[in-house]
Amino acid sequence: MGDALAEARRQASGDDLASLRRLDALMVRSGFRHSDRTPREWVAELVAQGRLRRGDTYNAHEALRAIGLGAVPALLEVLANPQLAEKESADANIRLNVLEALMAPSPPPRCAVPAVMGLLSRPSARVQRQAMRALVYLRPRPTRLAVTLLLEACQDKTQWQARATALDALATLDGPVPDDVLHEALKRLSDESPYVRRSALRLLGRCTPPSEAVLHALEEQVVLDDESRVVALQVLSWLSPSRALPLLDKTARGLVGLLPNDRDGARQGLFALHLLAGMGAQARPAVGLLRRVVTHAVKRGHGDPFTWRMRVHAESVADAIVRSVPLPVEARTAGPGSPRLALALAGPGPLTVDAEHPDSDRLQAWVDSLGPLSQEEEVRLCVAVARVAARVWDRHGPENDGAQSALLALEEWVLAPDEAHQRQAMEIGLFVPSQLLASELFNAAWCLHYATLMVADAEKRHVGFTGLTPREPEHLLATCVFAAYRALRSGACMTVDEGWRDSTLTWKRTSDEALAFLHRAMVDEVLPWARGEWDPIRDVLRERRRLLMEE
Repeated sequence: MGDALAEARRQASGDDLASLRRLDALMVRSGFRHSDRTPREWVAELVAQGRLRRGDTYNAHEALRAIGLGAVPALLEVLANPQLAEKESADANIRLNVLEALMAPSPPPRCAVPAVMGLLSRPSARVQRQAMRALVYLRPRPTRLAVTLLLEACQDKTQWQARATALDALATLDGPVPDDVLHEALKRLSDESPYVRRSALRLLGRCTPPSEAVLHALEEQVVLDDESRVVALQVLSWLSPSRALPLLDKTARGLVGLLPNDRDGARQGLFALHLLAGMGAQARPAVGLLRRVVTHAVKRGHGDPFTWRMRVHAESVADAIVRSVPLPVEARTAGPGSPRLALALAGPGPLTVDAEHPDSDRLQAWVDSLGPLSQEEEVRLCVAVARVAARVWDRHGPENDGAQSALLALEEWVLAPDEAHQRQAMEIGLFVPSQLLASELFNAAWCLHYATLMVADAEKRHVGFTGLTPREPEHLLATCVFAAYRALRSGACMTVDEGWRDSTLTWKRTSDEALAFLHRAMVDEVLPWARGEWDPIRDVLRERRRLLMEE
């Protein structure tokens, strides 16, 4: 029975309900239990707690998350029941709990889409909104029924949350964007709620290649919509960097002559620099702007609160420009490298995530496969990971220079690993991320904190003021990488901030996409140095500063 259950797990597919029912049946026959309960007993616990006014569902949710796809059939059976409790509020609570549980398995159980779509006709507005949030996770195909139901939800005149979530669900449809959906998104750019307008912009970001009507609407939105300007700039930079460049240049120029108390102007200007960094080589026409910003920051001196922020963000744009094209041969400096690490990095990356081998185990196993590392090797790997985390942070809070400052301090330590640079990096990284942050920011902050600890001596590698000490000092690298992975997997942990409704847009990645992205970032950053060919930290730092200083 054990072999049959293992085979059923391997064959289980979130798109195939029949395969999940076979897995469920084998679990029942084999007496499979998790934490002393069967999957169906955990589902029953979830239902029972939903009937209580203040039921505690944490243990049930964690158990069902661990069980994964095998619990989906039992959850769908609950949703199929037309009445789950006498009181409508209790009925709604149960359905909310079940929908939350359906959003836990990885990969998503897309076979649950029909059952979730059926909840859009329930009388409870809470259930309708949660059902649409579940559809955002499940990514249904753009069938006529799905499109019609979600477009109807966009017409809700009383609940802006319903309109916004319906647009979010339409933006995640797994297929081409239908014309009537595009027209609805353009129409919602004039909605009274800024949250709805941002969701409409998110939907327009799916329209590739964009039509002239979409690009023109985005350009108008940048000018007319103060509350959603940064999102409109973000989408326009995705769809047409050439059309976005003049608007980003104009917005970033506002940093020159900025009043000290102009927080909105600072945020918009710094966010424009962040978007320019995301454009890579296409941002090269803005080099003149970067030099002007740096010169202005130098003239204002260290007493100005925005001076350092402008400088580090301008340098991040220059860094992206230099890294986006092959470095000229004459700008490369060869070194001794690390042949053993080069051989390890040239091998395969972390294996794909599955129910039997979760993401943390995959990352730990891959880091362990690199073998014993010197402190410089560890820090170089952490710099690559911290660069990813800094991009995540700056997407939400560019007016806080902590991420870029930590990254710069780590680079400076690599160039000169002395006590002064060690102390500087550790002082910048000495913070405890707040649970009030959105999930991706919370994890990005922890990643940067762990990265700055790598420059410390082994006996000093303890985590801030908390008890979250890694199991052993040698596991700190894996802990740092895992925090960056969770930052890329937006919503991968629970914080007080819901995180699903922000002023900027978040790129959603699957578990395997996030692992592959991090692996590629570390290989690109460290492998050339390990081979002794050139140094992606030292050489790029020199070239980007030359770019900012040349006239």
